[in-house]
Amino acid sequence: MSQVRVEIDGHTYRMSCDPGEEQRVEALARELDKTIRTLKGRIGEIGDRRIAVMAALTVLDRLDIAESRVAELTEQNARLERARERAALAAEADDEPLIARIDAATAAIERLTSEINAQVRTAQSDGGEPEGASFSAAQRHTPAAPPMDDRAAETPPAQSGALNRRPGEEGPDGPGTVPGFARRR
Repeated sequence: MSQVRVEIDGHTYRMSCDPGEEQRVEALARELDKTIRTLKGRIGEIGDRRIAVMAALTVLDRLDIAESRVAELTEQNARLERARERAALAAEADDEPLIARIDAATAAIERLTSEINAQVRTAQSDGGEPEGASFSAAQRHTPAAPPMDDRAAETPPAQSGALNRRPGEEGPDGPGTVPGFARRR
């Protein structure tokens, strides 16, 4: 046990407490001293015993109010927690159709991926590639750009009007030389 010296209403007291609790006991003594001084300021000198009883009642009143408030807050917290749980369940139920649609889309993508992979494996085992199964196959089927003549090579496309023509389309400066995806629409 530790010993603490505290001063309350001008009197010094020795109090016993557990080790490490000294500061807490000192803080409580200061709070009690403040309560007694406040009561004496309002009521005046009525004797040490009566003022100590009034201070004890005042402190107990504060404790009762605090305990009531804690009970109210605990009940409010419980109501809020129940409301949160209901909202979470409702949100989960609202998400179920969306989750089912996402699962269906995922399954369809997986099925298509599996089919494409099977076609690629079959084509590779046969020594060829299925139509459009790879980038190299797509390149083989892309038409080549028409050759450029000397005049088109000297004049930038923006000046020649080639941006407004399709590849191979004749214009005043010769055939268009810009790929279809680069022309103005």
